[in-house]
Amino acid sequence: MGVSIHYSGAMDVAQVEALCEELADIAKSLGFKNSVEVDDDDKGLRGIILCPASKMEPIPFLFDSTGRLHALGDLIAGWAEKTAILSVAVKTQFAGEKDHILLIGLLRYIQRKYIPSLEVTDEGGYWESNDREELRRRIEALEKIIKGLGAAVENAFMDRVIDKDNPDELADFIEQVAKGFNDDIT
Repeated sequence: MGVSIHYSGAMDVAQVEALCEELADIAKSLGFKNSVEVDDDDKGLRGIILCPASKMEPIPFLFDSTGRLHALGDLIAGWAEKTAILSVAVKTQFAGEKDHILLIGLLRYIQRKYIPSLEVTDEGGYWESNDREELRRRIEALEKIIKGLGAAVENAFMDRVIDKDNPDELADFIEQVAKGFNDDIT
């Protein structure tokens, strides 16, 4: 749960190396942690994973032999044509609006220079509107919900004894608390 940016698309495979080199340079200039270059023949993916120094999730740019973008899960678990995850999601909720805007700017640049077909869905609304206040409002609203749900689960644990080693009982408990929390805020 939290504000995320989703992106998908495909590019000319002949440009993947140039994109990765440029992204590595950009990441270094922004003070990101070391980027991870990927060239995995077994998984059929190559590209780069940018590792922000902030609390933003890693930012993968992983491509198959036809130039399609893949999610990090395809590198971790492998993929087949029927199971490929062709949309990337990067959570920015805990990194803040500045880093969210930075990633939007990076994606706009990539769309202009390398991936004209890049499609972006921004849960913060900034991609579409450039409205920093709306982005801030959405991040703060979700932060309030996340903290409230966490407090509701914590308080409910005090009122009820459950077997934390039983995944079904734990899942049922969390669903009941979440339903009650949702009823309270709507």
